[in-house]
Amino acid sequence: MRRGGLCALAAGLLALAAGEAAAQAQVGVPGCPDDVAVQAWREPITFDSRGRSIRAHLYTPRGEGNGQGIVLLHGGTGFEMNSILFDAHAIQLASRGYHVILPAYFDAAAPDGRRRTVTARAWRQVALDAAEALAAEPGLSRDRVALWGYSRGAGVAADAATSEGSGVRMAILAAGGGSVDGDVTGRDLSVLMLHARRDEAVPVRSTLRLAEELREAGAAVEVQELDFDGHQYDLPTWCAAFAATRAFLEARHGPA
Repeated sequence: MRRGGLCALAAGLLALAAGEAAAQAQVGVPGCPDDVAVQAWREPITFDSRGRSIRAHLYTPRGEGNGQGIVLLHGGTGFEMNSILFDAHAIQLASRGYHVILPAYFDAAAPDGRRRTVTARAWRQVALDAAEALAAEPGLSRDRVALWGYSRGAGVAADAATSEGSGVRMAILAAGGGSVDGDVTGRDLSVLMLHARRDEAVPVRSTLRLAEELREAGAAVEVQELDFDGHQYDLPTWCAAFAATRAFLEARHGPA
């Protein structure tokens, strides 16, 4: 990975490099009830995926890590918008000991309905390459890096986690649908699927159908309903989604 130093993700976001006072000021922005004091670094990086340079944001603990990593895969609105949406949550994950990477997988291929298969393969490869890049960080290993995706990113995560040769053993899919073709029998793949009560963009039936396909493919699947109606989650729902994410990972590998 090529690092570029600390920076804010977008105008209006606070920089962690401003020192302890500025870092502490981020607690509660936007804020979940169980937020911890910020103890994390954020930096822009790039990594290679089949000859293409992929932008990403890397979040690392300022103290001792917990040996676990998470690849956050953005939704259909893209890297820039979702970087703002997920920034505070990624900082909280890193402050709890997780290493987190948020890749701009559209850098590999822009959405194109005429080339869906080629595009899907490119996105899947970015997810796998991001997991490999994260696994190379000190104290991490391939089998302790989870894929996490929202909406379109959930489909990318499911595709990558079930692809042949994937070393992914954990995936969290929020508001995800679609289908999978891979067989993960004997791979010890565990999947957490999160959905709202109703979702106008990804119907709940689509999420439940994907859950069944994953089970048939050999994955252990847990499905949780979030206390929300709609596709664009509000802050309390995102807080609940990331709390469920941490609980799922802790059940596999212990608390942060």
